[in-house]
Amino acid sequence: MQKLDQKEARSLFEEALGRRISDATWYRLKPIFGDDFPLIKQNVTWLAEVKKQLPKCDLRLVPIVNSVKVANELIANQNSEISGEKLLELFEQHNITIHPNTLTKWFRPLNGFRKNRVYELKELYPVILAAHTYKIRKEINTVTQSIVKAS
Repeated sequence: MQKLDQKEARSLFEEALGRRISDATWYRLKPIFGDDFPLIKQNVTWLAEVKKQLPKCDLRLVPIVNSVKVANELIANQNSEISGEKLLELFEQHNITIHPNTLTKWFRPLNGFRKNRVYELKELYPVILAAHTYKIRKEINTVTQSIVKAS
């Protein structure tokens, strides 16, 4: 695995993302790559795919990147199909509580959510990813609010 230089990495990221990014955006993304997440082709394209799935997500937050890794591991450990009820059980196991309206919004591209419907994991990837980042954002907001109240 050969490390990429900054120019190659940026062009690869833009190619995988499907659009150009500003200098400021690239400047903010560069610190993500370090010793434990080297600047190699696989990591750059993976990060671009995550950015496609979560366009408004701040990838600089380490817990977000870690939650994406957890979501990928969760999908890798499951069968190719899963029922809606089993998906809710998985969310419970990971302490992810989702309001029913939010769940409905996430499943809109899949023609709605049904507990007894069987979904392919490939089509559930955006939902699982959104659930993990949703949990992280809620935790960050809770910590921030407690710090503001304390001061």
